[in-house]
Amino acid sequence: MAESKAAANSANSFLKSIFFGQIREDLIFPYPMPKAETKETVSMITDALDKFAKDKVKSAEWDEKGAMPKEIIQSLAELGVLGMAVPEALGGLGLPQTGYARIMQQLAGIDGALAVTLGAHQSIGYKAVLLFGNEEQRKRFLPRLATGELFAAYCLTEPSSGSDAASIQTTAELAPDGKSYIITGNKLWITNAGIASFFTVFAKTNVIENGEKKEKVSCFAVELPSEGVSVGPAEHKLGIRSSWTNAVHFDKVRVPIENVIGGVGYGFKVAMGVLNHGRLGLAAGCVGGSKNCIKASILHANERVQFKKKIGEFGMIKEKIARMIANTYASESMTYMTTALIDRGDVDYSMESAASKIFASETLWDCADENLQIWAGNGYMKEYPYERWLRDARINRIFEGTNEILRAFISLSGMQGPGQELKDIMKAIEQPLKGLGLVSGYAVRRVKLSMGAESMTKSHPALKKYAGQLEDYTTQLASQVDVLLRRHGKEIHLKQFAQKRVADVAIDLFAMFCVISRVTSSLESKGVEKCQMELAIAETFCMRASRRIRSNFKSIDNNEDETMKWIADKAYEITEYPFDIFKD
Repeated sequence: MAESKAAANSANSFLKSIFFGQIREDLIFPYPMPKAETKETVSMITDALDKFAKDKVKSAEWDEKGAMPKEIIQSLAELGVLGMAVPEALGGLGLPQTGYARIMQQLAGIDGALAVTLGAHQSIGYKAVLLFGNEEQRKRFLPRLATGELFAAYCLTEPSSGSDAASIQTTAELAPDGKSYIITGNKLWITNAGIASFFTVFAKTNVIENGEKKEKVSCFAVELPSEGVSVGPAEHKLGIRSSWTNAVHFDKVRVPIENVIGGVGYGFKVAMGVLNHGRLGLAAGCVGGSKNCIKASILHANERVQFKKKIGEFGMIKEKIARMIANTYASESMTYMTTALIDRGDVDYSMESAASKIFASETLWDCADENLQIWAGNGYMKEYPYERWLRDARINRIFEGTNEILRAFISLSGMQGPGQELKDIMKAIEQPLKGLGLVSGYAVRRVKLSMGAESMTKSHPALKKYAGQLEDYTTQLASQVDVLLRRHGKEIHLKQFAQKRVADVAIDLFAMFCVISRVTSSLESKGVEKCQMELAIAETFCMRASRRIRSNFKSIDNNEDETMKWIADKAYEITEYPFDIFKD
C-alpha cells in the first residue's frame, strides 16, 4: 500500500505526525534523561554560577541604572560559560543542547537580563557559525567566541522587518573585485550591540537562479572594529533593563567573501535554523524564572496571615500555586523533550521548539503575574524583586518570533503535509491508473481515522485515561485539519482564527504527551507510591488541557470570528474606542 510522500516526510517530526493522526511514540518514550557526564558538568557549572551570583550579581542596582558592568562578561568567560555548546576541540565545553538549556535555566533564575545577555551571545549570536559555518570559519571564530575575546550579537531585526525575516532591507552588494561584499542598512533592537565585537548580520544579496537574477537573504560574520559600523545609544526598556540593546548602522561596510555563512542566498535557512535552537534556551530560561516565582509565592503563602489564617490555606491561593506548578512541570517537560530531540540529530524539531517557547513564555508570564498578586501590595513595590520579575518576563512572548507568528508557523507547518497530500490525491484521481496506490493508501488511512485512533502502548497503566484522551484528540486533530483544508484550500494561510485554534490544540497535545512520557518514566523507575505528586500534576494538567482542546475543536465551527473581524474593521475606520456613556 503506497504512502504519500507528504505523510512519509511527516514521520521525521513528532508534531507533524499528529497532524496525520499518527502518534510516534518512539520519538517521545522513554522520557529522555541527560547522561551522567552531562549531569556532572552541569552541576559543577550551576554551583559556580550560584556562587558568582552571590558575589557579583546586583540585579536591583543594575535594573535601576539600566546597565550592568561590562566586567561581568569577563567574569562569565572565566567560568567557561561563553562557549557551552562549542566543541571542546575548539575551546568550548561541548555540552549537548540539554546541558546548555539547563544552565540557561539557572542563569535566568539568577537574573533575567544576565540570561538574555549570555543567550544572545551563544543561543543566537554565534550559533550560525556553530551550525552552518564551514571548517575554516569555525576554527577562526569559535575559539575566540568561547573565551570572550569576541562577544556576539545577532543582527536580524530592522525598522520595517521583525518576524518577517524575508522582508529585510539591508543589502550586501558584491564588490567589483569579487572578493568582498559591501553591507548597507540598519538593524534595530539588537541585544549585546553595545558591547559586541562580532555580529551575525543578515542582508539581501543578488543571486542567479536558472539564469534569472533574484534577491535572497545571506548571512555574514562581521568582526569589529570595522569601518562603517556604528552603534546607536542604549535603548530604555520596560524590562531586562540592564542588558545592552542598541540600533546598529552599516554604511558601506566591507566584509570578506569568506565570511558568508551557509552560502550566498541561504540566509533565511540559516536564520530559521538559529532561531529554532535559540528558542529552547529561551524556553529553559522561562522555566527557571517560573520556578523562582513558585518558590517566592509559597514562601509568602506560608507566612502571610489574614483573617487569622495563613493565606496559603485559602482555596484561591492554593489554585494559583497548583496551577503554576502544573504548568511549569509541563513547560519543563516540553523544553527538555525538545532539547533531547535536537541532541538526537536525526529529527525535525522546529514545531516542537516553537511550541515549547510559546508555552514556557506564557507560563512564566502567568507565574510572574500570580506571584505579584500573592505578594499583593508588597509585590508592587520596588523594595521587592517581584515587579522586576514581571517586567523582565514580558519580553519572552516577543523575543525570537512573537507567539502569534509562532502559532501561525505551527499551524501552517503542521497542515502543510496534509495539504500537500490532498493536492496529490486530487491529481491522482485525475490519473486513476498511475495514482491507484496513492489513492488507496489515503483511503485506508481515512478509514482508520474514522474507526478510531492509534493506540498508545508505552504510557503507564496509571495514566490510561489520559493516554486514551490523547489517542482521541490526535484523531480529531487530523480530521479537523482535513475539514479546514477542504473548506479553505489555499486561503488557509489567511485564516488566522482557525490557525490559532489548531496551533493551541497542537501545543496542548504536545504538552500532554511530554507530561505523560515524563510521569511514566518516574512511575517505572520509582513506583506509584513515590510519585503521588507527579500523578496529581499529570491529572491536573491533563484535565485543564483537555478542556482547552475540546473548546478549540468546538470553536472551529461554532464561533464569532466574522463578528469580531467586523468590530475590528469598524474600529480601524473610526480609529478609536467609539463609545462614551456621557455622549451616547
